[in-house]
Amino acid sequence: MSETPAKSKTRSQFAPVAANYRLSVDHTDADDREVLISRLAFEPTHTALDVATGGGHTAAAFALRVRRVVASDLTPEMLREARILATQKGRTNIVFVAADAEVLPFRTDAFDRVTCRIAPHHFPDVCASVAEMVRVTKPGGLVGIIDSVVPEDPALDAFMNGVERVRDPSHVRSYRMEEWVKFLTDAGLSLRYISCAWKEHTFPEWVARTGRPDVVRREVEDTFLHAFPRAKEFFRVKVENDRVVSYSDEKGIFVGRKS
Repeated sequence: MSETPAKSKTRSQFAPVAANYRLSVDHTDADDREVLISRLAFEPTHTALDVATGGGHTAAAFALRVRRVVASDLTPEMLREARILATQKGRTNIVFVAADAEVLPFRTDAFDRVTCRIAPHHFPDVCASVAEMVRVTKPGGLVGIIDSVVPEDPALDAFMNGVERVRDPSHVRSYRMEEWVKFLTDAGLSLRYISCAWKEHTFPEWVARTGRPDVVRREVEDTFLHAFPRAKEFFRVKVENDRVVSYSDEKGIFVGRKS
């Protein structure tokens, strides 16, 4: 795997809090994952790759539907948590591989299905990672991606990406829907499905998940509390007794076919 300061930062950020992502309400929640699964047309003979698997929830769900799943992640501690989850769920057809999403260590045309869920906003070069996902997909195979997206409004885009960078130093950028369409089509995919779904985040769990100090958590909360009205409205910020209870963002869901 190629080592860069950004990727070292990602590893150092996730390594001590990896278990949080196995237990995370946001990552355990199956709603967006089930939409993706419904569009991927899995068959029992398929081999699937889940890139940046994190706590392994997506890989574990796929394992019920295909012959084999390869779960890859940049951070070894994440793979440890994904193994724990697979053991808990009795999934024996998952293989775990340490891998950089931008330089996947798999042969060209290796997988029937390739997915990545709630991770690309951490990738320093998202176009390189998409190109790699397409490369390792068989001709006629499907690539499915879910990630946080931001609206076209530049002020709302800047607000949410700014909040995320304070909360999580490994955050690079959440992109707009039209940016994702360009990434995927430029990589050679024929888009078969595009949708956007709202996801509500319970604020205390969301802000604590990254393991940042209390002073950072308070800074993030203050940013929401003092946000400009359009941001509070768009991101559905809920406040009770001067504390943030929850907020919501949008997840883009994309499925494309490799020619």
